[in-house]
Amino acid sequence: MTGLQVTSCDWHYAANKKVHHTNMYDSNDLILRRGQPFLLTLTFSRALQQGENILFTTETGPSPSEESKTKTVFPLFRGQGKDTWSAVMTSTTSNSLTVTINSSSNSVIGHYILSVCVFSSNTDNVTPQAIGGLFLIFNPWIQDDDVFKAEEDERQEYVLNEYGIIFFGSEFEILPRNWEYNQFDKHMLDICFAILDRSVNHLKDPISDVSQRNDPLYVCRMLNATVNSKDENGVLTENWSGNYDDGVNPVTWNGSAPILKEWYFSGFKPSKYGQCWVYGGVLCTVLRCLGIPTRVISNFNSAQDRDKNIFLELHYNNHGVQDTQKDLMWNFHVWNEAWFKRKDLGPSYDGWQIMDSTPLEKSNGIYCCGPAPLHAIKEGETNLNYDVAFMFASVNADLSYWITYSDGSKKRTSNDTKSIGKFLSTKAVGSDDRVDVTYMYKYLEGTKEEREVFEKAVYSLHNGPLDELEKDLLNFRNRGRDMQRRGGTLFGRLTVMDTAVGQDINLILSLKNLRDNSARVTVNMTASCILYTGRPRYNIWTDEKSVLLGPLQEIHISIPITYAQYGKYMRDDSVFRMTALCEVDGSEEIILVERDVILAKLPMSIKLPVQAVINSTILAEVDISNTFSETLNSCSLIVEGNGLVNAPTQKNLPPLMPGERYQTSFEIKPFKGGLRTLLVTFTSDIIKNVKESQKVMITGSN
Repeated sequence: MTGLQVTSCDWHYAANKKVHHTNMYDSNDLILRRGQPFLLTLTFSRALQQGENILFTTETGPSPSEESKTKTVFPLFRGQGKDTWSAVMTSTTSNSLTVTINSSSNSVIGHYILSVCVFSSNTDNVTPQAIGGLFLIFNPWIQDDDVFKAEEDERQEYVLNEYGIIFFGSEFEILPRNWEYNQFDKHMLDICFAILDRSVNHLKDPISDVSQRNDPLYVCRMLNATVNSKDENGVLTENWSGNYDDGVNPVTWNGSAPILKEWYFSGFKPSKYGQCWVYGGVLCTVLRCLGIPTRVISNFNSAQDRDKNIFLELHYNNHGVQDTQKDLMWNFHVWNEAWFKRKDLGPSYDGWQIMDSTPLEKSNGIYCCGPAPLHAIKEGETNLNYDVAFMFASVNADLSYWITYSDGSKKRTSNDTKSIGKFLSTKAVGSDDRVDVTYMYKYLEGTKEEREVFEKAVYSLHNGPLDELEKDLLNFRNRGRDMQRRGGTLFGRLTVMDTAVGQDINLILSLKNLRDNSARVTVNMTASCILYTGRPRYNIWTDEKSVLLGPLQEIHISIPITYAQYGKYMRDDSVFRMTALCEVDGSEEIILVERDVILAKLPMSIKLPVQAVINSTILAEVDISNTFSETLNSCSLIVEGNGLVNAPTQKNLPPLMPGERYQTSFEIKPFKGGLRTLLVTFTSDIIKNVKESQKVMITGSN
């Protein structure tokens, strides 16, 4: 009897991809989700004889073995089990066989080679015949997978949605930023596994590394570390200097795919440059591509606790200028949440896990942060893995303000228990609305539960008595003095009147005497240009005033900052900060009043039809106005959009005179169905990266 060989294999690509929710991937490979059956039809060189059976082998990674869970061997007719692969016959003809194969729900993710051999009681040591390859990824659709997400609308949003909103700005003005994840783009799955293959662990021991890729906790931690390039040739290099001449200004990026593809096709040279929302967008793309439900979170007034003591100390000189060598409070910071079980900690910690791939601090020797269980952060369990203490401080640190005088002496002006961690935001399921998830991270500020959790967090972190500084801060906090803008005598606030870019900025400093006696107040005012991280870049203006306040009197001080004063310092990644340090003469009272201003962008709008048909040309009309008092030169528009434009399209515009309005149009031919987003970016010599977007529903089949 001649040996039995497979002469052809039908992978049932269309049917398998549809039921596995992988038909969106722009790939000719078979992409499957683990723990779910798929069909396979084998045609043999002759009919299968009585006493013969089929033996399947799957292998992934270097030196695959059953001990390392990177190789499985299973016969036809073996029943399904949670931790095993199985194969059953669906139908048969004279020399072909259709089988249903099911992978283990705990399988290592990766690219597999499937081999087949025929064995019987009369044969042994038969060499398997490789019949092809497939990708296996996580499966949030089945309960046995650690990434299972029960709600279908959330699976659609957190796994399959290719488009997102990342929120930025400040607590006073929360703004949306469009981001295209494009996790199903061509080559994207190969790129995701290439990132894993360049992790520190893989470089040290590739066999051990691949064997642990069945665990979403492990996979997330490796990807979290390798999205940044601090420890290896990871995807993205960070830069907050303001100088991006040898790379791309982080504000310019509109999506993850160009970054990931640049890294991959350059031979794994880190892309330049990224900041927190770019890291968050890229990691979201990679995790969704691999099947892990993921979302992006923005935290306003985010603490960077360099001392790792859950107390944030902001230091200023007596003119109100901040010392950035100490702790920082970011206007906003962006990280990710991924959904999976925490078998290392127990079911109470299942669900959303927080990760921050922006390289700020080391965790177990490498630059990454998390995954930290959201439940542990809310409950102040700062002793748990991974990096719960750092993330707890980001959203719930107590904040102290210190003044350093010219003679070197220091004075703490106030302690604030409520400012850190405001308006934690994410995109809503099924819409572009902002959803506030602050309640998931901490109890309501000022409540008994919130204060008890804070004390628990401090004690858990230090594993012993607090040192003298922390005792002092704890006692100070408990006295309830919790607003840096209010003292016993004085209350202050800053109000912004005008914020149009290219125009003068007008602010009002209001000071109110809270007592029945007159008070003289010395006010040191500083206007500066800062990064969103809170780090000053340029001082724009300073002034000092002495004002007399009658009993219970309130006064309003006008502060005009002209465009001539600030224009040359304000870039597209800058924020305007006004600080007023107010000292009541003859007393110990000092209050610090601060306001950050994000200048309104140039007015730009996009007009698109509400609905269009795939492969039919539509017109996009763009309208932009120059609000500057000077001419904008070197003007251009860049149009892009997944499924709408094959590649970014640039159109040069004539100079825009002050007050001028310009209209232009683009022809667009959609090539993918569904709800699509057109992104338009305006750039000139004076102002860059002005962005606008518009949605259009594309009907018809691809």
